[in-house]
Amino acid sequence: MARPLDTLRYHFGRLGRIGALGGLLLLASLAYTQLALHPLQAQTAAQLRDNARAAARADAARSEESSATASPQPALAPAAAAALRRLFEAAAQAGLDLDQGDYRLTEVGDAHLRRYQLALPVTGSYPQIRAFLAEAVNNDPALALVAVRLRRERIEATEIDAMLNFILYLASDA
Repeated sequence: MARPLDTLRYHFGRLGRIGALGGLLLLASLAYTQLALHPLQAQTAAQLRDNARAAARADAARSEESSATASPQPALAPAAAAALRRLFEAAAQAGLDLDQGDYRLTEVGDAHLRRYQLALPVTGSYPQIRAFLAEAVNNDPALALVAVRLRRERIEATEIDAMLNFILYLASDA
């Protein structure tokens, strides 16, 4: 047992007073880390978990509140679903992707009609967009093309950003 202690004294003796003071400061910093910083890190991690849970509860409450206050959307009529399927098939045939869109249902009171207003952003070449429009309108007599907005970033660009607005007319009982 005397041998490791003698080795330790030898090495500290070679460090001198400045080196021994540095070694003691190093040991003191390790002790401070273990005794003071690790508990604070654990408290911080626990607080972050509590904050995440509280945020999740707040999001769930907000979504429940918004779903309770939102007007319930009527189920998509079979005729509307078939018309939308034909619209998506026409886009696929033209080589376009309909990734997103805005769909709104409105009732036409006296006429006993429902109108689905469709706003579909697409990106493709002019021939693709033109083929899609021709196919969509020719395949479905209840689909009306309302507006087409075309925009090209640069004059030499082959891709066109288009916003296509349609109205799909359906009987009220459909």
